[in-house]
Amino acid sequence: MGLFVEIQNQLVAATGLPAQKLYLYAALFLVTAIFLLLQRGQKQVNGKLPPHVPSPIPWFGNAVAYGIQPVKFLEKCREQYGDMFTFTMIGRKMTFALGPEGNHFLFNVKLAHATAEGAYDKLTVPVFGEGVVYDVENSIFMEQKKFVKDALTTTAFRTYIPIIRKEAQDFFKSWADQSDKFELFPEMAELTIRTASHCLMGKEIREQLHQQANVAQLYHHLDQGFQPINVFIRNLPLPNYWNRDKANKTMTELFLRILKNRRASGTENQHDVLESLMNSTYRDGSRMTDTDVAHMMIATLMAGQHTSSTTVSWILFELANNPHVIPELIKEQSEVLTGKPDTPISDLPDFDYDQLRKMPLLECVMKETLRLHPPIHTVMRLVVKDLEYKGYTIPAGHFICGSQAVSQMDPTRYPEPEKFDPWRHMGSEEGSGEWTINGVDIAQKSAKSHFLPFGAGRHRCIGEAFAYIQIKTIIATFLREFEHDLLKNDKGENIFPPMDFTSLIVMPQKPSYISYRRRK
Repeated sequence: MGLFVEIQNQLVAATGLPAQKLYLYAALFLVTAIFLLLQRGQKQVNGKLPPHVPSPIPWFGNAVAYGIQPVKFLEKCREQYGDMFTFTMIGRKMTFALGPEGNHFLFNVKLAHATAEGAYDKLTVPVFGEGVVYDVENSIFMEQKKFVKDALTTTAFRTYIPIIRKEAQDFFKSWADQSDKFELFPEMAELTIRTASHCLMGKEIREQLHQQANVAQLYHHLDQGFQPINVFIRNLPLPNYWNRDKANKTMTELFLRILKNRRASGTENQHDVLESLMNSTYRDGSRMTDTDVAHMMIATLMAGQHTSSTTVSWILFELANNPHVIPELIKEQSEVLTGKPDTPISDLPDFDYDQLRKMPLLECVMKETLRLHPPIHTVMRLVVKDLEYKGYTIPAGHFICGSQAVSQMDPTRYPEPEKFDPWRHMGSEEGSGEWTINGVDIAQKSAKSHFLPFGAGRHRCIGEAFAYIQIKTIIATFLREFEHDLLKNDKGENIFPPMDFTSLIVMPQKPSYISYRRRK
């Protein structure tokens, strides 16, 4: 019964339906699925197929086992079948290629054989809007990514540090001086969207966004569109889908008004992402429409807000669970900023971009948190033309998938992989490095690595460098302001939040609490 209740709760959360209506829809869905399964012919494939993971449930396959604990499920399959195997999930064939070589294969597969657009368009287009990201050809999306990346320069980053720090300081001032039970994630979600909107769109637009009383609710409704089932099913007659579509329409109208106001005010030289998108030109000489710019801004803010708020929360949970690391982080700030290891926190000066880059332990804490809690556990592509890998044929129609979450827990690369040990990354360049988009070179960048929290190849996250400065600045500021702990259970043990896999972004299971006290 426990498993049944868990599945029911996840479906209620994903659909927004009460349990009674959910059963009716499920029955209709099952009848339809069985009909389609019986009607479907089996394609003949020349070549050796990867091992298939059996399931007693037709069509649904291993959706439940994978959906509840995907990393454990994949690790179990890997033990039995090796780095390559296929399982059925909601009528789709999911072929996984694991490990560093599997990562390299997936992230650099040729566009003629497999596409991200085919894998994610049902999920992203309703949330972000049409005309951007996975609703356009890959070559157009690469140009759109370059428009955003052009605004994320080192010069811009130098101006972002004081903005993020001031936003964090002002936000923390609004908290009570202490709390014995404080729900962390919603607060970090609010702070990251404030800092991202201020940096990427400017102060006046950040204020316009947050003067809208319903913006938080709109973000929530768009969030509900990021459910795993939406990778396969774009629309269902359910409340969460209706709310998602209304939220996209309202957010698009809001950004269109922002564009109109910026043009009318004659504001120039903002050097932010919005200005870059407004002024950019495609290689064929055409420009983005205002609607496309609005949709790209939704995509930029939504994608960055999810991963950053989740990572900030996980870092603070891990530090509370490993309190011996916190004094070392404070000591690092003191040494970098004053040349002494024991300067009182109240006497520490503000830090800038160059000083932040000289805090390796802080960066290692972020890397170790991303290793243990990658925001995205699975990456997939839709196979459009049969392809070969390690002697196996992966037929068109399959989804070829990889999981950094599995390779990042490999004990042969990371001894005691479940242990939080930031020092294991000290001196390592794994997962680091600047790069530029030119449509060719980035696709050749090696992804043969265990550690790829921001992806690799042509779809590597363009916001990686911004995420590092945003998250490190927030954490460094928080540690100056507060002491914090995890709550305890009846046995006096720390209550560390489990990972919630019901959304595509792996968040701390809600609600998750800390206690905190403002430093004197």
